[in-house]
Amino acid sequence: MTEDTIPLWYDLLALGLLLSAIIAYPIVALFVTRPIQRKLRQTNQDYLSEWVISPFQSIFYAGAVLIPMTRWRHENNKQMVDTDELVRQAATPLQWWLSLWWFASTCAMVLLIFLPPLLEFFGVWSLGGG
Repeated sequence: MTEDTIPLWYDLLALGLLLSAIIAYPIVALFVTRPIQRKLRQTNQDYLSEWVISPFQSIFYAGAVLIPMTRWRHENNKQMVDTDELVRQAATPLQWWLSLWWFASTCAMVLLIFLPPLLEFFGVWSLGGG
């Protein structure tokens, strides 16, 4: 293997994570974002949809389902934390797992793209060096 080539496992892993994120995003939009929006709109508590534009709503809903924001509650962000908590309470365990799938595959893909060049810059690890 020459110094300029990237290992096959790296390409396959990056492609697999990219495919996983691409498949997970519309599934999260259909089975997490839309049902939670419907459930919260029935009680006039869907404040998150008013703040976030349409293509990015699934990102915020998945984050609200996964990350408990109540510990970061302050007077300045009280309304946002309360809104996230309503989304979290409306979510089912399946919606939590779907959000985790999308979030994990996206974060792993981003780490896989940015971490090796950073490690190579510092001389810790080289993709081409095996």
